[in-house]
Amino acid sequence: MDILLNQLVAGLSVGSVLLLVAVGLSLTFGQMGVINMAHGEFIMVGAYTAYVVQMVVSSAGISLLISIPLAFITGGLFGVLLEQVLLRYLYHRPLDTLLATFGVGLILQQLARDIFGAPAVDVRAPEILRGNVELLGTLIPTSRLFILFLSLAAVAGLAVFLNRSVWGRRIRAVVLNRDLAETNGIDTRATDRMTFFIGSGLAG
Repeated sequence: MDILLNQLVAGLSVGSVLLLVAVGLSLTFGQMGVINMAHGEFIMVGAYTAYVVQMVVSSAGISLLISIPLAFITGGLFGVLLEQVLLRYLYHRPLDTLLATFGVGLILQQLARDIFGAPAVDVRAPEILRGNVELLGTLIPTSRLFILFLSLAAVAGLAVFLNRSVWGRRIRAVVLNRDLAETNGIDTRATDRMTFFIGSGLAG
């Protein structure tokens, strides 16, 4: 029972991260027909953002609190840059976007190696996330629960944003019918940038 519960929580925490990745990819593909093979590198950008913040802020707890929103913003800005420089010319050409973003991913990987080196780097967890929580008589790592709840909170926040905010309604309108959205005065270019920012930010 202990092993089963541990494996279940571990699987849910990993699956919740993949959920964030999938949500970001589905937003950009559903709206613009873009297959972004560099999406995994945006996860890397978020991870290295946390590492850089940790180098500046010595406290692991404070650096984590700073890293979470900053990684979202950094990943989002990388996504907007990619959209502005390359992908806006390739909308609804999935094969072209697949090949182009695959190349961008390789460039980002090599750039990370040049800046941070090939060996893996470590981001320290704050003291509060190093322990365990007893659940149904089983000790569950606090860090895994934190990952799970953070991912679910992000997805819930995105759902509220898409359904309750003006930008969310614009995004849904462009996904459903881009031409009709334009005739109703929606700036589809700005909406595309916002969508890419959110999708890439979730990966970060």
